[in-house]
Amino acid sequence: MFLPERSSFPPKNWNFWYDKYAEYAAWYSGDIEELLKYYANKLDNELDAESRFWIRIEKEDRANVCHLPVAGDIAGTSADLLFSESPRLKYEKENDSGKVITEFIEENNLNSVLLESAELTAALSGCFLKLDIQPELSELAIVSIITPTQAFPSFFRGRLWEILFYREVKENDSRSCVYRLFENRKRAGNDLIIEYKLMKGSDDKIGIEVDVNSIEETATLNLNSLKMSNINGLGCIYIPNKKPNKLAPGSYLGNNDWSQCIPLMDSLDFSYTSWVRDIELGMGQVFIDEELTTREVDTSLGGTETVKLNRFSKFQRCFLNINLSNAKMGGDNVKPIEPVQFEMRVEEHLKTCEYWFNQIVVQSGYSPATFGINADGRAESGTALRIRERKSFLTREKKSRYWQVAIKELINQAQRMHIATTAKNYTPETVSVELEDSIVTDSREQSETIRNLEQARAISTLMKVTTQHPDWTETEIKEEVDRINKESGISSEILV
Repeated sequence: MFLPERSSFPPKNWNFWYDKYAEYAAWYSGDIEELLKYYANKLDNELDAESRFWIRIEKEDRANVCHLPVAGDIAGTSADLLFSESPRLKYEKENDSGKVITEFIEENNLNSVLLESAELTAALSGCFLKLDIQPELSELAIVSIITPTQAFPSFFRGRLWEILFYREVKENDSRSCVYRLFENRKRAGNDLIIEYKLMKGSDDKIGIEVDVNSIEETATLNLNSLKMSNINGLGCIYIPNKKPNKLAPGSYLGNNDWSQCIPLMDSLDFSYTSWVRDIELGMGQVFIDEELTTREVDTSLGGTETVKLNRFSKFQRCFLNINLSNAKMGGDNVKPIEPVQFEMRVEEHLKTCEYWFNQIVVQSGYSPATFGINADGRAESGTALRIRERKSFLTREKKSRYWQVAIKELINQAQRMHIATTAKNYTPETVSVELEDSIVTDSREQSETIRNLEQARAISTLMKVTTQHPDWTETEIKEEVDRINKESGISSEILV
């Protein structure tokens, strides 16, 4: 897979996906210029040009274009549902592997990395978490987030089998000279082989291979091809947003949250722009006779000169000077000052925009209540919140299954890479991963649940304390159980 013979870049079979990723990224950015830049390239297709607001606007006036960044809001909400609370990782913290895991999580600020990557995954259909060893920085593996636009993966029986990463490291102003660093990762049995190549080309050509140390940007990275034993992976994890991919059924690539909603988001922006235009057209206009804004003044030569007054310059957009002399001479009954106020269709636009927004949210797999729609000022938690936001929590549960497997495998491979590149020897530990539900727990509701389970003799003291205090360590829970048993006159030896 490593740099096959091809003259163009990216590979032709990835052109479709690159175009899709570029479209997703434009909507996710929430930036009008990014949307205009992307859809400007679609003008050649007359069918698209007639059906898309953002394509038509390129032909018309760009002024007063309004964009509601709902795509970014959906992606951020998806990440919050998954990782607004840190995932609960269970492992033995006192042994060698446990200490390495703890240091790995802390050094990489893993909880924040997961939150960021979850948002990018929702927006771009998936992402890669790549592990690198850089002894100058840390002896532990370093986690990097790689978007799909920077990787060409190969899958075998559903597993990530080989992957080629690339990034542009240097370019000139005209992009006639572009340096790209390629990193290929492949398996050789249980071993991992990593190879690097630096290519000197142009904007759309890979070009020729040059020495990795030929430019400062890569020479300082100390990049050497290497082989790591017993990794049983690529030191890289792919997390799909959700499957199946509706654009390519059977594909191992994920599907982003709103890939089917782009026409709806386009219509939402059209409706908001129409609303803004209605407001502008509905601004109060005042027609004023020119005679009221002119007067005769003496000049330095003893004559007179007609001068226009700018008494209303501060509100220049709200009045028009009209010459009414002809109408007056014709005997028409005209007013020297005539206000005009056009109707603003606020209610119609509001209902239309709300409808589009609700449809986008629902089609993306979420409940409108998750975004504060129809909340009616109610503060809910626990069961009531789950009922109102059931669709959002179902989507979250689907995604969490991919993330639980990915986090467990990421930590496992991080341990194996640490062993392979240091003199330390220990058995990698498998981590148990549980994602929090991001719901503020109602203490009264939880207490009632524990009481009902206790009456039914279906819960132990240990589980009662664990449920009530999920953030406590095992030592704190055990100490609390011992205190409760002591107060109840129950000996720990009897329980054993």
